[in-house]
Amino acid sequence: MAEQKRDIAEQKRDIAEQKRLRAGRDRDLADITEKLRGQDKLLKALAKTQSEHTATLDRHTATLDRHTATLDRHTAMHKEHAAALAHLTLSTHTLKDGVEQIIGMLDTLIDREGGR
Repeated sequence: MAEQKRDIAEQKRDIAEQKRLRAGRDRDLADITEKLRGQDKLLKALAKTQSEHTATLDRHTATLDRHTATLDRHTAMHKEHAAALAHLTLSTHTLKDGVEQIIGMLDTLIDREGGR
């Protein structure tokens, strides 16, 4: 009988230990579940933010492409205007030289007429 009492007492201790271990396991599982929920929320928020950033980057890229095209057109116009200005400058110098030559010829004629 004493041996049975010891066996029963040992079984009770084993059962108590198993209950304690199961309770610890349940707490650990609840903690892990809570952490996984938090990580899931974090990953979903990160995915949403990344999606928003991608959309913003796409809009910025489209704007930059339009600005680049405008700048390319302005650069081409600037080159055309610079060439036209160079041509006009050359024409003006040629015209100035011609006017100075005419003035010189008129001065010569006036001097001749004044000497008579």
